[in-house]
Amino acid sequence: MIITETTLTPETGEHGYLLALGEDYEWPPEWPYGWRCGPIGSDTAHIITDTDTGTITITVQTHNEPPPPQTDPAWGPPEEMSLHATEDTPVIYLLGSGEFEEAEPEDGPLRLPTDHVPAWIRMRLYCHTTNLEPGVGDRGERHLIQLWAAPQQPPVHPQLTESDLTQRRTYKEDFDQSAAAWQE
Repeated sequence: MIITETTLTPETGEHGYLLALGEDYEWPPEWPYGWRCGPIGSDTAHIITDTDTGTITITVQTHNEPPPPQTDPAWGPPEEMSLHATEDTPVIYLLGSGEFEEAEPEDGPLRLPTDHVPAWIRMRLYCHTTNLEPGVGDRGERHLIQLWAAPQQPPVHPQLTESDLTQRRTYKEDFDQSAAAWQE
C-alpha cells in the first residue's frame, strides 16, 4: 500500500541525478552504463536519464510493503537495488557540470517508509521515455521510484554487454585520472 506519493518536475542535465539516503554524496566514480541506476557507496543511487537537458517527471512513492509490479507496458523493465539509509529524509540531487542541485518537492521533503535509521530500503525504478533517442528538450521522460523497508537483497538489473563494460572501464579510467589531477 502506498504511504506517500510525491511528484517532481526538475530540469535535468545529461548526467542524471542522485537519490541520496545519507548525508555524504559524491560525483559518481563509476557510471552505470547498461543500467538505469547504479550504486554510489551503500546509501546513494545514481539514476541515468535519456533527456540530455530538459524537464523530466519523477514520482517517488513510499510503501509499507513491496508494491506489486507495474503492468502498464509504457514502463520499461524495473531495476531494483538496496540502499542503506542513514538519514530519514532522502534527497534528489541533479548532476550538473561538476555541481549538485537539490530538487525539492513542492509538498515538503521526501520521507522514508521507516520510523528509524539506519535501515535498509529497497528501491525499484521504472522509466518511460516517449522519444527514445537521447537528446535535448522534452523527451516525455518519466521515472517512478518506489521505496519500502526491506532487508538487503541483491540488485536486479539487465545483463551487461561487453560494450557496457568497456564504457564503464573507460569512464573509470578517465575519472581516476581527473581525480588525481584535482588532488595535485
